[in-house]
Amino acid sequence: MYNLTRQQAADKLDISTRSIDRYIKAWKIRAKKIWKIVYVNQDDVNILAWETPSKQKIIINQETIKTETSTETPINTEEKAVVKKNDYDKIAASFEKVFTWLRQEIQKKDENIQNLSIKLGRMEEMLKNSVNIIDYKKSQFLLEESKNHLNKEMQDLAKQKEELQKELKYEKTTNKLLIFFLLLLLIIAGLIWFYKI
Repeated sequence: MYNLTRQQAADKLDISTRSIDRYIKAWKIRAKKIWKIVYVNQDDVNILAWETPSKQKIIINQETIKTETSTETPINTEEKAVVKKNDYDKIAASFEKVFTWLRQEIQKKDENIQNLSIKLGRMEEMLKNSVNIIDYKKSQFLLEESKNHLNKEMQDLAKQKEELQKELKYEKTTNKLLIFFLLLLLIIAGLIWFYKI
């Protein structure tokens, strides 16, 4: 719950607001800014209240509270926070669970990082042994250009072939007509010569 201001958290921990800002930057206290006011998480402040050295904590059982209060040096509750043994054991057990869970998560992350680094090394070796991608793309581009150029030349050659075939057909027909007219002239000349004789 973000329900404490920076000043309230500082008063609760007996530190300055600059120290609260340092805790926020170090991610020891979660904070949320609403408009211009910074609110901090009360649970984080409570945890830090347990850890701060400004209040000394004496771990005692309920039985020893009676014996210590009857001794000559009484315990000042304002300077020293008295904590029951059972409460401390519960808090310690919860911290231990969190610690073991975090350790397992860190191990999983380390294994993932190792696996990824191995895969990365394999990929780098494959890239070193394979053809450079830029060279491959260049060769593909040159092949495409040469194919396009060859296709254009083939089309030009086909057009030239068609034109030559048309010219040959025209020349054959003209040659046939010339031969026909030549034979006709020879026949006419032969007939004229025959009638003159």
